[in-house]
Amino acid sequence: MIRKEILFMLLIISVFTLKVLAGDDEEAVKQAVKNYYDLYFVKMDKGEYRSILTRDYLLLENGEILDTGGDIAAMPAPDSGYKRTDSFDFRLVRVEGDIAYVVYFLKSEINDKVNGIRNKEWLESVILRRSGEDWKIALLHSTRIANPAK
Repeated sequence: MIRKEILFMLLIISVFTLKVLAGDDEEAVKQAVKNYYDLYFVKMDKGEYRSILTRDYLLLENGEILDTGGDIAAMPAPDSGYKRTDSFDFRLVRVEGDIAYVVYFLKSEINDKVNGIRNKEWLESVILRRSGEDWKIALLHSTRIANPAK
């Protein structure tokens, strides 16, 4: 009888531990997505940005397929006056071993010297791969919401 109780307790502890670890992975994945935008649009650090992408990274946006080089070439210059504030509405975060995929709505307030202040929205999905302790972006697919709800 005691063995069954011990086994039951070990099972409960294992399930709880797995649930906690899964929650940690989900938060790390969300943070990796947010970091992607921070490095690209706020810090505008090409080297650090490149370090969070997989070697075979692709960006699918505006009907184009861009690799790392093409994506980095479009990065705003630090002296461009470009300012951006992003907010995320995560709808799905799924972690399957060393692969994760995320679906979210992105709202951005953008301000620059040429176009002034504007608001834009996207529906996006991201595939990430674990690299050691970190999550790297492998694919980002971005669909612009042309007429966002007010």
